Amino acid sequence: MFLLLGLLGGFITGISPCILPVLPALFLGAAGGRDSASSSNEAGAARSSVSSDEAKAGVDPSLFRLAPGVNLGGEAQKKAAVAAQSGESVTRRPVLIVLGLVTSFMLITVAGSALLSLLNLPQALIRWTGIVLLLAVGIGMIVPKMMEVLERPFARLAPRTTGDSAGFGLGLVLGAAFVPCAGPVLTSIIVASSSGQITWHIIGLAISFAIGVSIPLMIVAIAGSGVAARFLKTRQRPLRIAAGVAMIALALGIATDAPMALQRMIPDYTASLEAGTEGACEDGACEPEKEVEASTDFAQCARGGAKDCGVMPTIQASEWLNSLGQPSGMVTLVDFWSSSCTNCQREIPELEAIYEKYKDYGLVVVGVHSPQQAYERDPAVVNASIDKLGITYPVALDPDLEAFKAYGATAWPTHYIAGADGQLVAVGRGTKGVEEQIRTLLTQAGASLPD
Repeated sequence: MFLLLGLLGGFITGISPCILPVLPALFLGAAGGRDSASSSNEAGAARSSVSSDEAKAGVDPSLFRLAPGVNLGGEAQKKAAVAAQSGESVTRRPVLIVLGLVTSFMLITVAGSALLSLLNLPQALIRWTGIVLLLAVGIGMIVPKMMEVLERPFARLAPRTTGDSAGFGLGLVLGAAFVPCAGPVLTSIIVASSSGQITWHIIGLAISFAIGVSIPLMIVAIAGSGVAARFLKTRQRPLRIAAGVAMIALALGIATDAPMALQRMIPDYTASLEAGTEGACEDGACEPEKEVEASTDFAQCARGGAKDCGVMPTIQASEWLNSLGQPSGMVTLVDFWSSSCTNCQREIPELEAIYEKYKDYGLVVVGVHSPQQAYERDPAVVNASIDKLGITYPVALDPDLEAFKAYGATAWPTHYIAGADGQLVAVGRGTKGVEEQIRTLLTQAGASLPD
């Protein structure tokens, strides 16, 4: 059951708005790399044609060579060789790119943060390494000499398929920059890896998730390679330049968080699909058994969507921003968010507006930043997001996801609302109906609200 959930969760993630920024680079990268492979194949075909026929006849092969890959003596055989290899190349490079992307993304998600902590390295290292490498690949697409240098390590591993094998390296780089939406399935993987609870259950969930997310990505990559093979045979150089520009744009966009603005403008069209997987994950199907057993009573109750779960736990924060500690009020809304979460960035301005409207009447809003990606453990990253999103309510830093687990959260964002007695009243995602709930609770607590 959990393997099927992982597959479905991965597929939904693969078609979500959060992956849109990486799709142009993936599409053009799969297409733009074909001239490298084709030129190598053509040159090899020309050499084999010459050596097998003209050399046997005692003719100097250089007499037929006008330029690298252009030979007057064995044109027919050269074309046949290229044609024989082109069908294989169309599918091999996209497969390797997606395989590299999913491999690096899952390794970074499952073990990246732990490895960096073990080596005492900054948590932002992986992100910035991915950005720099992506920038280098983009420049290499435009400047062939640089691409030759970048492809050299992969050429040594598989010298007969240099262009295609380099696609795996491109996928590894894209994976480091790949930040999808974290639904219940991916959230379970992130929480388990953050807690060091890597069981066979979680490994199986991660593998099935990776397979699911690779399906739509593979379609995009194969489409890109197919376009190049069928319609752009004579325009490979402009295509590679376009791919390079897309890589550079993605690298700069990630460095400046520019894609987030675009993602926020696009409605979350996969929200209803994600809702279909939430119920199963909330019943524990996505969690390792020991994590379910170790959960607090409140977490188990809230995870199941119940309202009568008791008093909301005190937030154990490593640091408070915009506040000296956890505030109290007549009505409290605790919102779990992550700076890399697109849906969080959609909702936070609305929560901020609600807070500004009712803070003088007893409403307290607490944002709990529980990092989805390793680099978000850095308080400077959170501070930058707070400034960019205009958050004025208190924010608690939860770098090890302790509060996230104590509340039983299963996705970003998730909010919890409590009345004057501190008892949990509602658990939800999205801001629909939140203001009405807050007005009702404030009125019950004796606040005189404006109409």
